[in-house]
Amino acid sequence: MATRDHHILASYDVSHPKRLRRVAKIMRNYGERVLKSVFECHLSDWDFQRMKERIEDAIDHTEDSVRFYFICDKCLGRVEVSGLGEGFVEEARFVIT
Repeated sequence: MATRDHHILASYDVSHPKRLRRVAKIMRNYGERVLKSVFECHLSDWDFQRMKERIEDAIDHTEDSVRFYFICDKCLGRVEVSGLGEGFVEEARFVIT
């Protein structure tokens, strides 16, 4: 079964500093920080599910919010940046056999 890759914009609002650091650490493992609480990710179905499970375990569902926006290839090409930063640049993936 083939896996699908997704371009995902993840944003979060976490109220407690300890949980905030935990969520940021998890997100750094899956994507690139583009703003303080916003990450751009390019993930397979499996990686997205794993990231989401880890986030679910780290947050308080009564106080915190995490949102995942799936961006199509066409829309990704239309991202505009003002100020610091640059558009999403996908890293090459290497497979060692």
